[in-house]
Order: sequence, then structure tokens, then C-alpha cells
Amino acid sequence: MTGHSASPLVAGHQPNFFPWFGYFEKMLKSDIFVFSDDVQYPKQSFVNRVEIPVNGIPNYLTLPVCKGDDKRIADKRYAKDAAILERLIKTVRINLGGRPHGRDIELVLDRLVAAFWQHETVAELNIELILFIASSLGINTPTFRGTALGLDEFRCNQRLIERCRRLGSTDYLSGQGADGYQDEAMLKKAGIDLTRVDYSVGRTILGAKMRYSILLGIAELGMEYLKSEICLLRETERRCEP
Repeated sequence: MTGHSASPLVAGHQPNFFPWFGYFEKMLKSDIFVFSDDVQYPKQSFVNRVEIPVNGIPNYLTLPVCKGDDKRIADKRYAKDAAILERLIKTVRINLGGRPHGRDIELVLDRLVAAFWQHETVAELNIELILFIASSLGINTPTFRGTALGLDEFRCNQRLIERCRRLGSTDYLSGQGADGYQDEAMLKKAGIDLTRVDYSVGRTILGAKMRYSILLGIAELGMEYLKSEICLLRETERRCEP
């Protein structure tokens, strides 16, 4: 257990499309991770796009989505078209396939192809891909879908509080970009202690390249190297924890 007490450390995030390393670091450093698919679908967000380098310049790899069904991420459907899938695969191969461990990307692309035709919603597709990559990196944190927790009647910070209560936690791990909408005083009053992830593992392994999709890290360093470094650095951090 990675929390500072007997309480499990809970983290959560929207199910993003091939997210950056920091997403996986949050999973790594939590005891329970929640895919927040029960919130409103945010347009022009990382739920259906992610940055990869194209000719050395940041560019978006985008999963086109269908119009409508914006009430929840869980309901948002992606455009299920062979040409779209082919374009995604081609973009990844051209820009990442020639890197030292580009062959490792093929394992992920194979999973993308299977999941693309199996599922209908962005959440289903992204969650399967995230769990596949996380497992390949040795990250096996138990996960829940927000929609499975039945918190539709709650909003914003109250939903986070109820999420923790239902998972038996008084400790929440937050991303560093969440300060704009998380009310720390409200959480504290409800008995929830807030910790901010520092992304130390990602910065050590990838440095500035951490901003891009995890696909770049896999292509540059290889899945096995990333897995071994994640394990080594996490164990080092645990020994240094008070």
C-alpha cells in the first residue's frame, strides 16, 4: 500500500487516449485508480487526442469522435471507420516506428486494432489500451470505472469525496493540474487528505519527452527497459518515504 496510513490511496483521471507517462505514474503511485468516465465529455481534450512529435514538432494524434452523447465520457462514441484506423496506425508507424524500439509499438497497435473493432465508446477503447500498457509496464493497480460507483447525483468535489468514501479511503492522490477545480479545504473538512503526485519517475526516465504520449517512451526506450526502470525507481522512492 502506497498511502501514508491504513487507508488506501485513491487516484483517478478521465480515460485518455494513449496518455502521457504521468498518467501511468499516477496509477503506479496509487492503491486504487478510478477511470472517471462518469463526468461530462470534454471537447478538444486528451480524452480523444494526445501529443506525439512529428518532425520534431508537437502534433496531435487524434481519435475522431461522433457528434452527440456528450453528457458522459462513458457514452461518447468514436468514429468506427477502417480509414480512420489505418490513418492512426500509419501516423504512429511513420513518426515512432523508426525509433530504437519501434517494434515494441507493434504490440500496442495490434491491441488497438482488436479493441477498435470490439468496442463502441471512447471510454471502453481507451481503458482497454491503458490497462494493456500499464500491465506491460508492470503497473497492476486495481481499477474501477466511475460509472460503476453510482455517483451521478454528486458533482465536482462532492463526487470525489463520495468516491473516496465508497472505496474506504481518506487519502486522495491528485495530479498537479487539478488545483483549479479541487477544493482542498472542502476535502479536508470531509476527512480527505490530498497529496499531489510529483512525477519524479517520469522526469527521471523521460525528462522533457514525458509531455508526449507514452508511445514515444515505448518507441525510444522499449517496454522492458521502462518496466525495469519503473520498478527500480519506485522501490527506491518507497525506501525513502518516511
